[in-house]
Amino acid sequence: MPRYCLRKFKRMELFIRTYCHITDKTASVNGQKVPVSTEDGRFLADLYRTLKIDYPKFFKMDNLSKLGFLAAELIFKDNKTRFTPREDLAIICFNRSSSLDTDVTYQNMIQQGDNYFPSPSVFVYTLPNIVTAEIAIRNKLFGETSFYLSEQPNAEEIFRTVKNAFQDKTTSSALVAWVEYFENTSKAVMMLVEPDKKWGIPFTINQIVTYINQEKMDELILKLKQEIIEVLNLEDVKPEDIADDSPLFGEGLGLDSIDALELIVLMEKSYGIKLKDASQGREIFKSVKVMAAYIQENRTK
Repeated sequence: MPRYCLRKFKRMELFIRTYCHITDKTASVNGQKVPVSTEDGRFLADLYRTLKIDYPKFFKMDNLSKLGFLAAELIFKDNKTRFTPREDLAIICFNRSSSLDTDVTYQNMIQQGDNYFPSPSVFVYTLPNIVTAEIAIRNKLFGETSFYLSEQPNAEEIFRTVKNAFQDKTTSSALVAWVEYFENTSKAVMMLVEPDKKWGIPFTINQIVTYINQEKMDELILKLKQEIIEVLNLEDVKPEDIADDSPLFGEGLGLDSIDALELIVLMEKSYGIKLKDASQGREIFKSVKVMAAYIQENRTK
């Protein structure tokens, strides 16, 4: 790479326009949970119906493609020009298990001996990059697509790969995702990335780590709510009554200085974090979400 291009590459800043997160039981967009009706009992089908999508081909897809497809639906659902054909948006996906979930199903079919009737519709999905194809077909995207395998979500690798994609002069935005489905366990983290500062969320290695670990953060937030209720004897309060971003003191949960001392003890006892005094907790105890972020960065237990 010429030196002037290398300097430009190093200076390039990318920003996250929007992001979403899907697990076995939850879905969220920009940190806000999507209420999902449970008519079908299968979460991906329930999410599809909740979003009121009219795309019958969805039910012919394998689970990995359904997961990536729905993540893209959450990203693009408020974009009025989403179906306008474009070549400037790249699709870059990563996962660990490739298409193994479908591969196992197909392998079982071809080992049935006398009942040897492997399904062509299953065989089609024995490649992980079919996920990118389904997203591209649905949204009329004609840009570059790629699918990479990695033992674990590697934020540095994702960051470098996405930055490299923007060296193509045609590419002005990228749909970036870790999308994993295997043995009935699903996880998708998808981000729409553009070199436009107005979106305000820098696309950095630390930010990638934060989004990929969002599931663990959700678990920690729920655990914190349960611990706060137990430690402070909030008998009439349930975890769902405490909003993630709601203030714990004052207008929010209405805690006082004695409660702050109890939270300081909780931090040390449960997470190995020592706070000097209640004044230090003013910033940390703003909300359960702020507490969880502080714990995730500083916990020793």
